Amino acid sequence: MVLRVRDISNEEGNKLRRIVRHGREPIEMKRAQVVLASAQGFTPPKIALIAGMSEEYVRDLIHAFNEHGFAMLKPKWGPGRPPKFTEEQRKGLVDLATSRPRDLDLPYQEWSLSRLRGEAVKRGIVESISEEWLRVILHEADVSRQSIRTWKTSKDPDFAAKKRYIERLTRKRRNPPVVLSADEVGPIQVIPHGGDGWFAQGRPGRIPATYPKDRGTAYYFLCLNVFKQRLSGDLYFQRDAANWLDFMRHVRWRYPGTQRIYWIQDGLSTHWTPEVEAYAKSHHVVLVPTATQASWMNPVECHAGDIQDLALAGADPQDPLEVSWAMDSAVAYRNEERRARGKTFRDTVRKDKRRRSKKPVWKRATRGGRRSWPRH
Repeated sequence: MVLRVRDISNEEGNKLRRIVRHGREPIEMKRAQVVLASAQGFTPPKIALIAGMSEEYVRDLIHAFNEHGFAMLKPKWGPGRPPKFTEEQRKGLVDLATSRPRDLDLPYQEWSLSRLRGEAVKRGIVESISEEWLRVILHEADVSRQSIRTWKTSKDPDFAAKKRYIERLTRKRRNPPVVLSADEVGPIQVIPHGGDGWFAQGRPGRIPATYPKDRGTAYYFLCLNVFKQRLSGDLYFQRDAANWLDFMRHVRWRYPGTQRIYWIQDGLSTHWTPEVEAYAKSHHVVLVPTATQASWMNPVECHAGDIQDLALAGADPQDPLEVSWAMDSAVAYRNEERRARGKTFRDTVRKDKRRRSKKPVWKRATRGGRRSWPRH
């Protein structure tokens, strides 16, 4: 007589199908696959070929389902035997995993679990170890496989001096000068942009997955008045010296012609052409450079990503004019928000130049040495 699972209902069959197709636990999926195949009429030898198991194990699973039902699908993890690797061996495995193979005169650059296992046995760190045990030991030591990232260092010999100069300009408290910080945001592609939002359950907002790629790109030139924390910007189709000079002129016209302005910008070549420097010299604009490969010194960098997300998240612009309108609206919104809240660059200093008290309220609210609480 052929061994089969008991008769299952339509609800049970659909549940097994969901586990097989959309389950997340591999062991549960495999066991559900065996039960479902048996319910479909396959014999244990055939199921063993389908699931990649032995016939005896397939028979054990069928008997378990007939006896315990769906509870047998869940894996039951045992505590296992005591650890077989000493702390010294674990440390040796971690040190080997965090080293570079090239430094050990090995013919490859990256570790895999199999390579790491073989090298650990070869070097006598352990006599034998499985790849899964090796993975567990590395996980317990907070060591994981990650992508290698790039990083930049500034080789500017005047790094410290430029940093101090910018800090002196942006942190001046009494009679602060007009300090402007400018940079480009982009390139901004005129394509649908993803985002988040509030939607009905199971009915999220949609943006097209297919779209024409001939709408072009644009750059949004953004300027920040450091002490007033006011933003302004214009959209351009190219990032070149002519457009940068045009943007500088538009911003400069908003201030009196005799007023000195400090203009912080990075070292991009289009920012330092003879035409830009000549215009700055003749219009009382002091160009303040950031250090090489250290554009983070530019205060406007803190606002560029926020403005772009605020304007374009979840949007589907059809042309650069829509991008310009969205960016201008985001800038206006942020300016109005800061104006309504009264936030300026020096919002931690009171008008009488004294710092706000940091004492708790129960220590400040005293009268004659006694606590005086508000009476209702």
